[in-house]
Amino acid sequence: MINNKKQMTTFAVRAKNLSKCYQIYAQPLDRLKQSLWRGRKQFYKEFWAIQDVSFDIEKGETLGIIGSNGSGKSTLLQLICGILKPTQGELEVRGKIAALLELGAGFNLEFTGRENVLMNAAIMGLTRAEIESRYDDIVAFADIGQFIHQPVKTYSSGMYVRLAFAVAIHVSPDILVVDEALAVGDLRFQQKCISKIRKFCENGTVIFVSHDTGAVKELCSRVIWIDSGKIRMEGKPKAVAEKYLEYMYEGKSGAGTAVSSYSSIARDTQETAVEPGEFSPVGSHIRQFGDGRVSIKAVRLLSGGKNHGVVYSGKSCEISMIMKANADVSQPIAGYLVKDRLGRDVIGDNTFLMQQNISQFSKNHSYLITFKIDIWPNLQEGDYTLCLALADGTMSDHTQCHLLHDALIFKSVPVRMPAGIFSISNTDLVFEEMSANTQSSLTL
Repeated sequence: MINNKKQMTTFAVRAKNLSKCYQIYAQPLDRLKQSLWRGRKQFYKEFWAIQDVSFDIEKGETLGIIGSNGSGKSTLLQLICGILKPTQGELEVRGKIAALLELGAGFNLEFTGRENVLMNAAIMGLTRAEIESRYDDIVAFADIGQFIHQPVKTYSSGMYVRLAFAVAIHVSPDILVVDEALAVGDLRFQQKCISKIRKFCENGTVIFVSHDTGAVKELCSRVIWIDSGKIRMEGKPKAVAEKYLEYMYEGKSGAGTAVSSYSSIARDTQETAVEPGEFSPVGSHIRQFGDGRVSIKAVRLLSGGKNHGVVYSGKSCEISMIMKANADVSQPIAGYLVKDRLGRDVIGDNTFLMQQNISQFSKNHSYLITFKIDIWPNLQEGDYTLCLALADGTMSDHTQCHLLHDALIFKSVPVRMPAGIFSISNTDLVFEEMSANTQSSLTL
């Protein structure tokens, strides 16, 4: 009983059978008819943007929400923020919310930046004293200079967004809601925003909506995938993001293709013997999908000519895969992707980007493709996974024939500690003391 009570008090947002329905009228006159008939006859169609959605968001959790356009993500966020009222179900929110949905939606274009800061912060619940104490930080973060004293209607779109984000992030909310707001602004501003959100994630509750699955995997501890107004999947970021990408590759009309293709690919892989040597056969335990026109039979990763599950920075590396064509493929594209333990894309390449066209595949023929890397980059030490794929088409328009998630797990050993995710293996350094004559001859 004590544990249940404790669990009841730790959530920041709780939704139970949450639904939102819109009435769609074919023409304006139908609205008048509906009001006159008082419900005895229906002149509209129902559109359920959100239907029977239930979830809890714990305090201090960073929840990611993904889904295609029109899936209901924005409607769900508007319900959480109190902008919309649910048609059915229950929703409980504990704490103050700062929403980065439509940045600057409450700005008055005739007011100056300073006046809008004071007004918006007051709307978000801050006292005059609290606003004054944070005003300098807001202005410094926005970094729009003397424009803070100019009417907002004179701002560029970038300046407008900077000020709006600065206000929203400095009101000390309990819950921060971010809906694709980071897709605007210049690179420096985006990096500053990400850094601020990261810091907030350490102690606050964050709901992060984005089409960037890499950012979702990096920032979030749990992910909900919304599709057609319902929760399609919920769980760890890496697993949910991979399933979502599979769905997006296969398309709505072929949503079931991935499962049937997976079964046929796995069965075909097991029934056909692979070439002897240091190749690892592709088993049914590896997550994979595709339309089945090509089967990747076996894979291999060599470092310095050896296959031992460890890749050494500074040495040559080979990534190979043996494939069998189950049907003709006119424009094959082969590629690989290296991911870290969080599922973030670190290194990748493919034959299309390399401008190395490979000939079309013929049914019942087998093929070997090897990516030869002269020097493996100086990656941070740790475990990584190798994903491999064969597609048909171009980068902008292609169909996955066979894609392997985490086909191999390997350890990367750096030659020295890199400052970032990776560094250049060999960098020459020139250091010398400059004389007075040398300094005067240079134009600084």
